[in-house]
Amino acid sequence: MIGQAAPLPRTYNFRGLGSLPAGDRLTREGVFFRSDALHLLTDDGRNLLRDLKVATILDLRDDDEVRYAPSALDGLDLEVLRGNVLAGALGTSLQNLPTLAGLYRMILAQGGPVAADLARSITRNAAAGRSTLVHCTAGKDRTGVMVALLLDAVGVDREVIVADYAGTEANLAGEWLEGVKVLLGKLGVPLSEQVLAVVGGSPASAMRETLELLDADFGGGAGYLRRHGLADAELVALRAALLSDGV
Repeated sequence: MIGQAAPLPRTYNFRGLGSLPAGDRLTREGVFFRSDALHLLTDDGRNLLRDLKVATILDLRDDDEVRYAPSALDGLDLEVLRGNVLAGALGTSLQNLPTLAGLYRMILAQGGPVAADLARSITRNAAAGRSTLVHCTAGKDRTGVMVALLLDAVGVDREVIVADYAGTEANLAGEWLEGVKVLLGKLGVPLSEQVLAVVGGSPASAMRETLELLDADFGGGAGYLRRHGLADAELVALRAALLSDGV
């Protein structure tokens, strides 16, 4: 099921981005993964990342988030890249966000160089038979926008992108969300309906609005990546890395 979490022990929102329809093609299995934070991984989880041939992890969290929950990646032969696409993502700034779409507008404004780095990592790793994983704390907002624009850039069907994003809300419900409520309380963030919607929600409408903004301001995901330095040849290589041969 699109958007449903796959088993990576001690995570809530990990999944692969393979077998997603893109016109008459599908995204390749075992090339691109998304997740929430990796700070609770055990040996079982690290072994699974080895089995999945993960070569690069792009961590979108800010410095405070990383200090609070450092990734448990000891012993893995991979590179970890950092890319802060939303300054002040954790803490009282949540109180001032009117909508998720407003948050995603901020991510698009700040995230261009990081998205270009992610695209190049995917292409490079796929050529070597290895994979790329992107994550933040929830794997919902920063990760969701980066994943959406990369998938859009290679032609994944829009409603499939929306469905993958929307599935996150169910993955985070329960234990993950309850834990974040405790953390926000300690940070002094009032647990209003608005804040909880931003923290735990992933309504389809927010991603549809973001994709419309991507079209209006950049001409879609490919235009966004071009604006931030990807050459046409690199976009062709990204499509080859992420998409299976046509049927």
